[in-house]
Amino acid sequence: MTSRLPPGPRAPQPLQMAAFMRDPVGFMRRCEQLYGPVFTIKLLGTPGCVFVADPDLAHRVFATDRDIGRAGAARKAFLEPLTGANSLLTLDGDTWTRQRRMLGPAFHGKHIKRYREQIAAIAAERVQHWPLGRPIPLRPRFQAITLEVILRVVFGVADTARVRHLMRLLPRLLTATESLDKLMFLLPPPVWSRLDPLLSRVPGTPNARFVALLEASDALLYDEIAQRRRAADTAGRTDILSVLLAARDTDGRRLTDAELRDTLMTLLLAGHETTATALAWCFERLIRHPEIYERARTAARDNTSSNGGDGNGTENHGGDHGDYLEAVAKETLRNRPVIADMPRVLTEPMELGGYRVPADWWVTPATLLLHGSPDLFGPDPDTFRPERFLNDEISPHAWIPFGGGRRQCLGAQFALLEMGAVLPEILTRVRLRPAPDARPERPTLRHVTLGPERDACAIAEREAAEDRTC
Repeated sequence: MTSRLPPGPRAPQPLQMAAFMRDPVGFMRRCEQLYGPVFTIKLLGTPGCVFVADPDLAHRVFATDRDIGRAGAARKAFLEPLTGANSLLTLDGDTWTRQRRMLGPAFHGKHIKRYREQIAAIAAERVQHWPLGRPIPLRPRFQAITLEVILRVVFGVADTARVRHLMRLLPRLLTATESLDKLMFLLPPPVWSRLDPLLSRVPGTPNARFVALLEASDALLYDEIAQRRRAADTAGRTDILSVLLAARDTDGRRLTDAELRDTLMTLLLAGHETTATALAWCFERLIRHPEIYERARTAARDNTSSNGGDGNGTENHGGDHGDYLEAVAKETLRNRPVIADMPRVLTEPMELGGYRVPADWWVTPATLLLHGSPDLFGPDPDTFRPERFLNDEISPHAWIPFGGGRRQCLGAQFALLEMGAVLPEILTRVRLRPAPDARPERPTLRHVTLGPERDACAIAEREAAEDRTC
């Protein structure tokens, strides 16, 4: 094995971290131009993080999940305060395998198809209350939709008062998490680990607010779990929490209350924020490409009509309209990936592209670079063009918005189904246009996602009823 480390910037670690947070796309592209498809960035909390911008090398990184790669360890310090110690995102080894096997059936494609109508109805009701005729940020509107989907479809909360309480509480918790992230990124991990417990006891600090909101959220989630365990009709329910309550591992054990709580919080983080951000990007892209927007609106109207006008139009088995809306969703996830990286911590040294990556270093596919590669996506990779996904020519190693390998996102099919259910409801009920003088929005880091810097600001106008049914 070669002894050469992958090259990278020589700036101090805090400066590299700041540059990455300020402009992740620009910073990583400059690194690729200077150092090639394998390079090192010194991020706080890591001895070194090696990014790869080659699909074959990305596949090799994902393959480390079977032996020397630890995806859970890479996320643990960052995510565990919110998701808990039993989160599928932060576990490794046999414990991760047990959790994955127990959760897998709840997200099988045949199981989740039943949710499309309910998701579409939630979107249809929410969009009716959007402000009209003035600039509004779309991301918070999609957060409201995806949060209600999580609460009703995934958590299965039926009590309206509890839904309202959680709808108010959980966004505040996620905002508090973002505030903590900013502090965490400014301080070396050893300093943060000493300060966090102290600041958590000081009223008014971001740490104390986070703890208070987390405790309030946990109280509601544990109470919901307890009520559902006592309910006599759990076996007849179809929400994902009910499926998990009935799940057993190979030894016949059920998930504990703590495991269920951590799973629900993981699904909130992974299934609410990411999908809302993807939908915000989708319309940020569409309103700046009028021809694509009009084709998407036509597809949504025709697709809804072909399904009886019930507003659940993207399934359309075998139809071109459903295919085009799916292509819009997939091109959005390519052109504006929501997740910047998928790191693994190495337990042993690894040879990667002619370089030696030491044990304890991080390795990750550079999603932003792979999705913008002219070798993989043609001479115009920065152009938003859904037609790329209508000819089945995209390599599975090139399009990786949900990761890859054994740890590919468990909710990938659910996320695409949700986007497919929400898209036609928005496209047929309101017409969106850019806010005056609004330039295309750059990606900015928000906790685990890369979102539009101004939350996809747009102006909504009500769509005429005859336009929705023609």
